[in-house]
Order: sequence, then C-alpha cells, then structure tokens
Amino acid sequence: MVLTYDIADFVSFIAFLGLTITTYLLFYFGRLLGEKGISVAIFTLALGINLIGLSHLFRIWVDAYTSPVIVMTVSAAVVFLSIGTIWTLYEKSLEISSLKKKEKQIKSMIGRLKKRYYKQELSEETLKAAHSNLIKELTEIEVRLNEKRK
Repeated sequence: MVLTYDIADFVSFIAFLGLTITTYLLFYFGRLLGEKGISVAIFTLALGINLIGLSHLFRIWVDAYTSPVIVMTVSAAVVFLSIGTIWTLYEKSLEISSLKKKEKQIKSMIGRLKKRYYKQELSEETLKAAHSNLIKELTEIEVRLNEKRK
C-alpha cells in the first residue's frame, strides 16, 4: 500500500507543528510571567490550541469531511479555547481591580495620616517615615497596574 500526500496534507502537518509550538511557548511564557506557575486558565487555553493542532494532524490520515474524530477534536478545542480565553481575561481583570482597590486604600491612608498630622496627633518624623513607605508602595502598585494594562 502506497501512501500519497498532497499539498493539503503538508499544510495540515505544518499547522500541527505551528500550533504545537505555540502551545509550548504559551506554557513557557505563562510559567515565566505567572507568579504561581501556569494557571488553569492558561492550561485550558493551551489545551484548546493543542487540540486544534491534533485535528490538523488527523486530517492527514482520515477523511476530514466524514470523520467524527476530527469533528469531536475541533468541538472540544473550541470549548477549551473559549473557556480558557474567558477565564484568562477574567483573572486579569480581577488582578487589576485588586490593584486598584489597594491603590485607593493607600491613598486613603495617606490622607488620614495628613489629617492626623494637622491635628497634631503625629510627629513630623512619624509622618515622614509612614508617608515615604506608603509612597513607595503606591509607586510599586502604579507600576504593576501600568504593566497589567498593556
């Protein structure tokens, strides 16, 4: 039995390789960027991409129009891609809202410190020490917020 391959099979194989490499890059950069390692959202997103790559590999050996394996693989991929994308965006928005909340709390603390100083409940040295620590923390939060918004 002689197997013949056409240009569509070659394209499917290249698509499989490209999507598989994309999956591994997603894992690599997700691990580098995440403080806790790879999140479930990134894993789900990568699984969806990998399943699409597998569906392209299956197209080489199976008739793409009649195979339930390809239809099931692509359907599962779409589900995982959708869930992974929504989950990733949701986690990012939660992180940004948490940083904004912390930024607002620090600004409120600075305002309260100033009020206590004006009422002469705090010495100037205590105000300066607390104020410099809070400003440093506020600056770190603002930098992280700017990074997350990009």
